[in-house]
Amino acid sequence: MPWLPDLHSPEDDLWFFAHVVLPDQSVTVAKADDRIVGFIAVSEGWLNHLYVAPDRVGQGIGNQLLQTAFATAETLSLWVFQGNINAIGFYRSHGFVVAEETDGAGNEEHLPDARMVWTRPNA
Repeated sequence: MPWLPDLHSPEDDLWFFAHVVLPDQSVTVAKADDRIVGFIAVSEGWLNHLYVAPDRVGQGIGNQLLQTAFATAETLSLWVFQGNINAIGFYRSHGFVVAEETDGAGNEEHLPDARMVWTRPNA
């Protein structure tokens, strides 16, 4: 997403994933051709990260990763930037609805975002 500000160094990102994401969240990785092509990280009803390599978007990887989160959750919430129209459409197509929109004052990027929520049907 070239419109996102670059706030952290690669070293900062590695530290965050090694010390926060991997120890505290349930992470599922998608691999193809001996490389990681996507991952999802969830914790306590929150979808914290969903990433698919740009050259693999549209191949069902995001759907497969999301299904792993749906398998054990009754509800899931996530934050998405309002400018990320493709992600919002993807989440809507999987049953998420917008529950809240903000002007971005509460996130470190200071970009408008939205909280979306999914609830297991008949839960």
